[in-house]
Amino acid sequence: MEYKNENYVKNNIINENDNISNNFIESLEKIINKDDIVNFISSEFDSIIHNNKLMKKKQSRGINEPFYNKNIPALSLNKYLIRIIKYTECENNTLIVAYLYIIKLIQKENFVLGINNVYRLLLGAVVLAKKVLEDIKFDNSYYCDIGGISNNDLNLIEYNLFIRLNFNVNLKKENVDKIYEQIYKTLPKSRLNEIINNKYIYSNINNKSVKNEDNKK
Repeated sequence: MEYKNENYVKNNIINENDNISNNFIESLEKIINKDDIVNFISSEFDSIIHNNKLMKKKQSRGINEPFYNKNIPALSLNKYLIRIIKYTECENNTLIVAYLYIIKLIQKENFVLGINNVYRLLLGAVVLAKKVLEDIKFDNSYYCDIGGISNNDLNLIEYNLFIRLNFNVNLKKENVDKIYEQIYKTLPKSRLNEIINNKYIYSNINNKSVKNEDNKK
């Protein structure tokens, strides 16, 4: 089968009614790269922060004080996350779990995300997720050098986040799969064209699509 444009991807491979997690998640994990994940996370958090600012919501402080920092890093959130990934060798699933930790904090704890707390929170979430999911770990002092904070601050951030998550840091695979779906649906046309031209990935997707159609008969 020939794949002519990105409309095939949107309309025939993956659409909102597909059960992507069951049928295509293995292919999605090959399609989505770190840049896609970074762009998605930074865009989502930038949007949340912007909306909170428009609604004049005050950034969470008080019990969340370890997350708050008056001095905002010179790097954009996107570049800050790229820096974390570069020096921690963070895996894709770890990044997504870190993102989900913060989303859970926002939803369950009414945490107000802002420009003064998002950087520290993101660093703490990545460190926590990496310790939960990966074999390769570093001392907190190493993460501190990457994030530009003190060891004491990072310890407080990690501990506070762990408590606020009710010690529930092991997430279901289906939750991670849903984020892969969301990321895919937000990919720009330029990335879709790259994917379309990747014959290896498309052969895998096509095989899965054919098998699924055969099962329906």
